Amino acid sequence: MSEKNTFLAQQEKQANKLAAQVMQITFLFFTFAYILNHIGIFKVDKGIMTIAYITGSMMLIIPSLLIMKFKLNSSFVKYIVVTGAVSFVTLLSITLTYHVVVIYVYPIAIASLYFSKKLNMVSAVMTVVGVSVGQIVAFLLQTLPDDNFTEMKGVIIYGIIPRALILIALAAIFTTLGSRTSAMLSNLMGAEEQERILKQMQDMKNSAIKTSAVLCDMVSELSEITESSMQANELITQETDTLLGGATDNSFAVENTNQKMQSIMERIIHLSELNHETALLTGQIELKTRENQSRMEEATDNMEQIFQSTSECKQIISMLGEASQEIIGIVQTIASISSRTGILALNATIEAARAGEHGKGFAVVAEEIQKLSEQTKSATEHIGTIVRDVVCNTDKAVASMEQNTIYTQNGMESIRKANESALTITVSTGELVKQIHEIDEMAEVIRKNSGEVADAMEKVSYNTKQNCTAVEQISAATQENSAGMSSLSGFVEHIRENVEQLNMLVQE
Repeated sequence: MSEKNTFLAQQEKQANKLAAQVMQITFLFFTFAYILNHIGIFKVDKGIMTIAYITGSMMLIIPSLLIMKFKLNSSFVKYIVVTGAVSFVTLLSITLTYHVVVIYVYPIAIASLYFSKKLNMVSAVMTVVGVSVGQIVAFLLQTLPDDNFTEMKGVIIYGIIPRALILIALAAIFTTLGSRTSAMLSNLMGAEEQERILKQMQDMKNSAIKTSAVLCDMVSELSEITESSMQANELITQETDTLLGGATDNSFAVENTNQKMQSIMERIIHLSELNHETALLTGQIELKTRENQSRMEEATDNMEQIFQSTSECKQIISMLGEASQEIIGIVQTIASISSRTGILALNATIEAARAGEHGKGFAVVAEEIQKLSEQTKSATEHIGTIVRDVVCNTDKAVASMEQNTIYTQNGMESIRKANESALTITVSTGELVKQIHEIDEMAEVIRKNSGEVADAMEKVSYNTKQNCTAVEQISAATQENSAGMSSLSGFVEHIRENVEQLNMLVQE
């Protein structure tokens, strides 16, 4: 009976495909009818016809899609096909009425493809009901008026009842043909199946002995293979557990290393930023140092000029001191002359007094000379005082200028040494700036390399986690495989027992 059921199932699949092809062809003819209605061959309202066309097309296309595209072959598919055909015919009876009387048998013909008496009866009942309802709706809507039926009574008596009887008769014919065909196929299948079973039994009887021996050998070999596989799975499980432990430890170590590398990367980035700022500051320091060096050189030049000017002032003041000494000598000479002039004037006065009247004029001159002598004496005394003060101040100025010269010379020496130190600092600062720039470049290279190392460590961490997960999956699969091999071992043992029993039966 299984062969018969298989054959009938295959026949139903073929019937589904054939019904889907018929519905596709029907869709093409329905499209042609829709075009004819637009041209004017039929006189159905275009709006009603459009609605009927869209709905009817869906009823034809949906079963075809279920069979052709979605490959549905269940037992309920034939009912979907018949329902779609009945709905399609009902729509045609509403829209085209008397133009499509012949196509009313369409659902019954579709159902007959399946050689099912039940399906034929269902399709006949559905078709009679659908066509009758369609004629009543068409009469009420007057979609395509029929002059033969002017009232509902005439529609029922002369339209619905005769067509229902015709459909019932056609359904009976198709049902009888389907039943006869199904019976013939069943008988044919029964005879062929019996002959095939007898032949198979004979072949089985002839080859049972050979097969039992071969089967025993195969079962023995399968048992050995199963035992070896179980031992190998146990070793794999142990090694996988060891590998899983190592992979877990490696994963933790790599994760810890990755975190440290991230921390080092952050510190290196911070150090690179600080070093860059230091490079900028050293550049400014180099600029300021060069400016200070220029100012120190300028100060050195100014101190040298001051030293020269101080030396010249010292010489001038010394010359003034010497000139003041000479002025003191001249003043003393003038004082001596003034003293002598006073004595001469006194003598002239005495002599003028002796001369009497003749000496009056001379007495006046002597008096004036006396006054001039006193004034000269007074002036020379005043000049002498001033000159002595000048000489004293000049001596002090000379002493001060000598001290200033010493200080200036010492300052010159200090400035000269400071200039040498500033020059050394400038050279050292230039070297320091160069080295800091080199350190900045090296820090940038280190930062880039550290970034690449950090990315690589992150990838290694990710791959290690993936490997750890894969090892866990392999371990689980190996354990499942071990359990499956244990079950297989029991199953093989059971087969061995059955084969031994079969061998004993065959030998009997």
